[in-house]
Amino acid sequence: MIGQQVSLIEAIRAERSHVAERREPSQERGQRTQRAIIEGAARVFENKGYSDATLSDITRASGISQGSLYFHFKTKEQIALGVIQEQHDRMYAEIEEARNEASDPLVQLFRASYVICIRLQEDAVTRAGINLALGQGALREASARSYGEWTRGVGYLLDRAIRTGILDGDLKPERLARSLVAYFTGSQLMSQATCDRGDLFESVADMWRVFIKANAVGQIRRADYFGLIGKLFESRSPLGSIESA
Repeated sequence: MIGQQVSLIEAIRAERSHVAERREPSQERGQRTQRAIIEGAARVFENKGYSDATLSDITRASGISQGSLYFHFKTKEQIALGVIQEQHDRMYAEIEEARNEASDPLVQLFRASYVICIRLQEDAVTRAGINLALGQGALREASARSYGEWTRGVGYLLDRAIRTGILDGDLKPERLARSLVAYFTGSQLMSQATCDRGDLFESVADMWRVFIKANAVGQIRRADYFGLIGKLFESRSPLGSIESA
């Protein structure tokens, strides 16, 4: 059981280490250059894939010189790890903001998954980072850390839901979290493969309906959650209107 009273983002980041050995710029100009490299690399990796992307492709997409690129990153692998780290930073910051307005742990998870869906459709860095995390070598190691941290964060909220009687306690929260993260990952990958994520929101809504039907306690509470899921993922209501069941 996970008993620490910390936020989701703190739970995710508690054991997180930097995934990219890159030079951290102290000047504003250097920070802008590094952001340009990450953004350009994300577009290249998304369009060409990691294996076919070259450093020349990345310098052109970033609009910087090769010398500037080498000042910040020494290899293509370091750049890819930098994209993964930036994807983590962006996603976790928005997830924390999205969940702060809800006290119910399941509604916090609904909101967090909704934010991820938005980022997957709108942000090249998020898409590239998630795809790169499926790679091999150091990229695979970064992926294992990421999924481990994400599963622990989800497990923290599921533990709260079990302890407060929202969810059935037949499964330990750690195992339930692993299954839920795997379900979400599979849903978004299938959506990407079959229709370029055109049905992503619908697929994630179905995921939550299956999860609630199997695990939530009480018919009235289930009906309330189903209503919130439809309002969020199908009607695309503002997050501020999705607070509690």
